[in-house]
Amino acid sequence: MNIGNTRKNYKNQESIFDDIKDPLIKFHQWYMHACKEVSEPNAFALSTLNKNVPSSRMMLLKEYNDRFLFYTNSSSKKGADISQNKNASMLFWWKEIHRQIRINGNLKKIDKKRVEKYFYSRPIESQVGALISNQSNPIKSYDLLIDKYHETIKKYKNKKIPFPKNWIGIELIPKKIEFWQGGEFRIHQRLEFNKRGEKWHQKILSP
Repeated sequence: MNIGNTRKNYKNQESIFDDIKDPLIKFHQWYMHACKEVSEPNAFALSTLNKNVPSSRMMLLKEYNDRFLFYTNSSSKKGADISQNKNASMLFWWKEIHRQIRINGNLKKIDKKRVEKYFYSRPIESQVGALISNQSNPIKSYDLLIDKYHETIKKYKNKKIPFPKNWIGIELIPKKIEFWQGGEFRIHQRLEFNKRGEKWHQKILSP
């Protein structure tokens, strides 16, 4: 099936090449703009490696400053990947504004107290979902999982949900950040920042 004709033509945009020397400041500006135009701006694709085999999945970013934070289950496939290889990449794709941001860096676990604080800020139903899920592992049926969910909701009615031991928080410490803006006739704008020591260095890339 040839799907070449489904391509989308982008319109010319304002230049992304400016005087901002810190990509973290630029990320914040782009993210704030995306919050106004994009349905789920904190959604990103996380790519990890395990024995040189890549794997990607969609995640939700929970915090950012000089690092990028997400939460997951250490028994999941991504958890196994992270335990073997701390290198990873994030990709934000904001189709409504024809922008994407690629971030490469190293992963690091955060303090357990911080993870617990976030866990108990979630809705009770989400806490139970995390508690009963042995993420990425086979289950006999989806109906049994739902039954277990309802049983656990009843069991802990008006009680504190136990904190799952395999619930972790992970920060990506960025080493490379690329900003991409879709352009007319595929003449896209690309600006890459690489960190060497404590300084960021930038260069314009060909589309």
